[in-house]
Amino acid sequence: MIVYNTRNWWQAFKLIAKTYISGKNYRHISFGTGAAILYATTFTFLDSKYLQKDFFHIDPIFYSLMGFILGMLLVFRLNTAYEKWWEGRKQWGALVNECRVLSTLFYSSIPKSEMNIRMYLAAQVSNFTLALKEHLQDDKKFDGFEITSEHYLEHLKSSSNIPHKIASLIMAKTEELVQRYHLSEFDKMNIKTQIQELIHILGACERIKNTPIPFSHNSFIKSLIMIYVLALPFMLVEYFHYFTIPATAIIAYALFGLEIISDEIEQPFGKDNNDLPLNHLSAVIKQNVYEILQVTPTNKPVIQNIEAGIQT
Repeated sequence: MIVYNTRNWWQAFKLIAKTYISGKNYRHISFGTGAAILYATTFTFLDSKYLQKDFFHIDPIFYSLMGFILGMLLVFRLNTAYEKWWEGRKQWGALVNECRVLSTLFYSSIPKSEMNIRMYLAAQVSNFTLALKEHLQDDKKFDGFEITSEHYLEHLKSSSNIPHKIASLIMAKTEELVQRYHLSEFDKMNIKTQIQELIHILGACERIKNTPIPFSHNSFIKSLIMIYVLALPFMLVEYFHYFTIPATAIIAYALFGLEIISDEIEQPFGKDNNDLPLNHLSAVIKQNVYEILQVTPTNKPVIQNIEAGIQT
């Protein structure tokens, strides 16, 4: 995720240059805009040299109405994509809070003398967030996981849904602690509620990831953008002449940019520059969990402290 000062324009322009090199959005926008410039240049040259005057005359009202329809669709498209991005951020914000609450419940219920139990529970809670991140990114990496037993990773790899498996391990350990009288039934109920919240967040994130905008809607908007850009020189050349080329480029840049940005942010759990900083949030949760339970992790989380730049 790109972190920047919204009031510092110069910093924003420097980050644009940086993301152009490291990201794919601006390259895609540049490619589409370049194609539009080439097309407008060819059309304008042919119109000025070989075609009869007013041969392609079209009433500007037609383009105004078409532009209004396209603008409404793009606003809806961008709002829908941003809503998914923001809902993903809210779910991970809720995950931070739920992990803190769960760790606090374990801290108040498990005696300090039972450090092994605290270590196990801290490892499982922090591993849940790491597993959720990998699950949403379609990876199965275990970097940064806390290993709690000899065959722990093999046990997790056998599951098709690793975050849910870890939540089940936390619940099983809670039941074991109730049987050993470390926890009361009332503690169990509170902890069970928090584990359910973790599973609800897992399900909500899966819903966001696996529910893209309907293909018919997406394809229609892209087709309409292409038709509008291809038709632009027919209207502009009569009034702008060779200024048709920069005018077409600016409009194409805006339209392609809105659509490409919408495509990126509607999947907030990926690894693109504008996706959510899941690595950072996972590290924050892990640090919080271990601090609350007053134990030390084997793999210490690395939390980025960046005033301006890209957080992953």
